Amino acid sequence: MVSTTASRPLKYGENPHQKAVVVLDSRTRDPLAIGKFHSVSGTPIADEIGDMGWVNLTDLDRGMDALVRIAAAFEENTGAAPSIAVLIEHGNVAGAAYGSSDQVLVQAINSNYRAAFGSFLVTNTPISRIAALAMRDAMAHLRPFSGIAAPEIDKPSSVFFKRKKGKCSMLVNPALAKVGLSNLDSGAASRTIRGGTLTQEANTFVPRFPKTWDATLIADMCLAWGVCAASNSNTITIAKGGVLLANAVGQQERAAACELAIQQVRQTRRLAQLKGAAVVSDSFFAFADGFDILARRKVAAVFATSGSVHDKEVAEHARQFDVIFQTVPDTKGRVFAGH
Repeated sequence: MVSTTASRPLKYGENPHQKAVVVLDSRTRDPLAIGKFHSVSGTPIADEIGDMGWVNLTDLDRGMDALVRIAAAFEENTGAAPSIAVLIEHGNVAGAAYGSSDQVLVQAINSNYRAAFGSFLVTNTPISRIAALAMRDAMAHLRPFSGIAAPEIDKPSSVFFKRKKGKCSMLVNPALAKVGLSNLDSGAASRTIRGGTLTQEANTFVPRFPKTWDATLIADMCLAWGVCAASNSNTITIAKGGVLLANAVGQQERAAACELAIQQVRQTRRLAQLKGAAVVSDSFFAFADGFDILARRKVAAVFATSGSVHDKEVAEHARQFDVIFQTVPDTKGRVFAGH
């Protein structure tokens, strides 16, 4: 970040025994910049940030990335973004849903109920008292979120999210209600390495799915792609019926990510929902085995990139199944993240 204000201490760093500070850029015009958020009572985030930790802020940032990418995919393919809710757990999406109302808040929780505990919720839909009550009832007693970010939160409802230990950071930014293509972060991204700094241009790729596809499949692909693009590679993401079924992240090879995705669906007892599901890979299938694992579950379509020396073999194997296999060149559409 640009050092335009004094650094502010955080509650702690990535782990409790690490000290940490944050510097907010007061000159940025980005409506989604961290400094543009405020508490439910209207207090600027700069005055509240001392109660937050490194993971709170990085989860908020990654949650906004996922929300924006999902919304951008919907805008590109359907013309407008629906209501969207994502749950972030230590940098990756653990649960997500899209729909026509604030019911997506509970649907996102139910998409991965156990992972919802302690996650950071980011949404483009206002949280009314009724919605907040439904969210509380969907969660275990005194085990709510580590944080919530929404365009609007009913102030009295904040009592529903009190934690037995720690604090639920409740943050408001009206700009979240209108996220889409224009909010894709186009600024250069930097990170330090030992003895140096890496800087790269932003990844603003957004896929355009064939108009011949069923509208529901396109919508599920928008959700799966946005989640996948905001997750650590290697990743396989599966969505069906407006809900995230699996987000298998951080695997060293893609077949293992496919197996992990199936295992996640099995653990939540939703194996039957794999039939007709939308699947996204953040890069190409190096071998046919990964695709085979998914195709045998009768998913509807798999979106990935091409660029493997085994592309021809994978494509030939895919033709054996009644599964759409849609690819774009790796040099154009790879969405590796989190390195």
